[in-house]
Amino acid sequence: MAVASLPWVGASIPTLWYWALRGKPGPGVTYGIGAVAVVDRNVSAASRPFVFVRADDSHLWILWKTPAGNWEWVDQGGKVDRPVGVIALDDNPNGHRPYAFVVQDRHLWVRWWNGLDWFWSDQGQPAGVDIFNGLGAVTLALKPTLDLAPFAVVTGSDGNGWVNWWNGSSWLWYNLGSPGVAIGSSMGVLAVPDERTGEQTLQVYVWGGDGQLWLGITDMVSTRWTALGHPRYPAVISQPAGAAIIKSGPGQLSRPCSFVLSASTGDLWACQDDTWFELGAPPSDHYANIALGAISVPDPNNASQYARVFVTDGNNSVWVCRWDGAKPVWEDHGNSTGHIIDAGIGITNTHTSPAAAPMTHAFMRTSDGLVCENWEQ
Repeated sequence: MAVASLPWVGASIPTLWYWALRGKPGPGVTYGIGAVAVVDRNVSAASRPFVFVRADDSHLWILWKTPAGNWEWVDQGGKVDRPVGVIALDDNPNGHRPYAFVVQDRHLWVRWWNGLDWFWSDQGQPAGVDIFNGLGAVTLALKPTLDLAPFAVVTGSDGNGWVNWWNGSSWLWYNLGSPGVAIGSSMGVLAVPDERTGEQTLQVYVWGGDGQLWLGITDMVSTRWTALGHPRYPAVISQPAGAAIIKSGPGQLSRPCSFVLSASTGDLWACQDDTWFELGAPPSDHYANIALGAISVPDPNNASQYARVFVTDGNNSVWVCRWDGAKPVWEDHGNSTGHIIDAGIGITNTHTSPAAAPMTHAFMRTSDGLVCENWEQ
């Protein structure tokens, strides 16, 4: 069903977006682990969404779109205690290989596709340190001469952040240290390129125990933690809204952003280049209620990149704030599912071909344990 945008002042009419219910695994969805776009070159050059969730039976489940265009739920077993994140690694002639990282029995585990079949691997834990919570996962190439590799970021019982990463021949643990305050919720994990050198750094945003947003930047040799503060009073950090990378055009540098919601004011905020920007709220009721996630969206026409941040308003409608680093634009996506949306599951971009424009797919959980999708076409 196509979405008709309501004529709120300041809301632009989106391109064609659709809504659909995607059902649930038998026991229902507890929470999302993430969504990725996967290409199977034996079938097509087009990418398709894979959605990973923890179900109420504690198993990992995959919702995926088959080559025939049908949606299927597949039980991957295991026991998921905490989510970490998902990635899709493009290192196989046949296509992408998905990885889903989770915490199980205080170890890091990964469910991964080797190109032919699915496997569980126990990534273990750093010596003498239990794994507590996941912060996120990305693919990253530290040097332009290196291939993209998986990086999973977690917190440990020692209060530090830890990275489990593939160096090209083996899995290693790297200690990120801590900001000097307790590490709370993840506020986003990004692989940020430096266009001047071709290198990438791992950038980890966390909500500190002192109420501030903190940023840890590492090249896996050293790590620098920086306090980024918080939104201008009376706004406060109430919940993470995701992280994304924006870019203003050819020859410009990538700029990472972390997005947060403030319950005291109902506004969405962006922290970009150590500066806080107030992005406002849905024009419908002027209140951003639940954060559903954020994603970077490249524009192939001018080599720029902007962020899409999905939130609900107080009426259970979904709104998207498009942020290019200069001006926020709010889009009304509605909610035609007939269900209450209470959490984000994952957001990904698909392509009909490698050179085609990206199409965003946002997956959300409903209060009765279903998955719904809002996607661009």
